[in-house]
Amino acid sequence: MNITQGHALDLIEAETGQFQLIATDPPYAFGGSGAEHALSATVATVLRECARKLEMGRWMLVFAASSWRSTSYMVEAVRGLVEPVRIATWCKPGATTKAKTPGWAWASVNVIAFRKGKGKGIASTSPDYIERAPIRNGRRAELPIEVARWAVEPFIVKGGQMLDPFAGSGCLVKAAENAGMLARGFELPLKASFAKVWK
Repeated sequence: MNITQGHALDLIEAETGQFQLIATDPPYAFGGSGAEHALSATVATVLRECARKLEMGRWMLVFAASSWRSTSYMVEAVRGLVEPVRIATWCKPGATTKAKTPGWAWASVNVIAFRKGKGKGIASTSPDYIERAPIRNGRRAELPIEVARWAVEPFIVKGGQMLDPFAGSGCLVKAAENAGMLARGFELPLKASFAKVWK
């Protein structure tokens, strides 16, 4: 699995080629002040740079918290570069959330499918949702490989270049690689600060 350690903003700016698929599960912070604001700005800037380097007619998948605020933030981050076409849902049965809504039995994550320009539709009969519990790793919850496969499978370009700028455990990279793409990811080294210093 090809994961380059470093800050996503520096690494994406250094890229000169184009990608046939971008798929990522970035940090969900948005707004706030101080470090949270810097994190939000970094996520938005990295997503915009990735959208610029996406080949015309290809897809960009972005995981977002299920709130409209989070989903809207991700859409606005790439406005004018790629267009949101569909939203699929990863349902996490038994998950605990701060919001207790009658009849809400799971937490969910939106997966926004953006397309750059006109292109082919989604070549898949996969359902637009999947139910899987996240993998617990201490206080963190990692993406299950089944969710990663479900997300990327309709958008695979055999032999094409795939990038995950916020790779984490590398699950999306592994799923794309296993499906025949030249996949790689960016991830901060352990103990590094995510938010860039904005001047």
